[in-house]
Amino acid sequence: MAAANSMITRDELDRMGARLAALEASRSTDAEALATSDEIHRQGHADYVRQDEFRLFKWLGSFALVAVLGGFGLLYEQASDLRVTMERLHGATLQELHTQSAAIQNEIARVRERVVRLETLRGGESQ
Repeated sequence: MAAANSMITRDELDRMGARLAALEASRSTDAEALATSDEIHRQGHADYVRQDEFRLFKWLGSFALVAVLGGFGLLYEQASDLRVTMERLHGATLQELHTQSAAIQNEIARVRERVVRLETLRGGESQ
């Protein structure tokens, strides 16, 4: 509390004033730099990217990555579904093929039996 009640000399007041003036000058310099930066960006001659532009770029990049990965996921899912469907159809086709093959073999066996009977009947007539 003693420091709060002590008197401030003119030198200390001048030094504090100089510090405040320097601080205000640096703030106006920052505002001028920001205005200059905006003007440079409007003209399209910027050699650097501002933080908000970089954040936007990161967001767009993340969105594009998610879209691409989602697309690949969708393609993988559809390819898997197609593979399962093709396996099922392949099994059904093989089963139908075996059924038709067995029917053809039965028909061939019946024709052989008829041929044997006819040959037997003809052989009996010729004797």
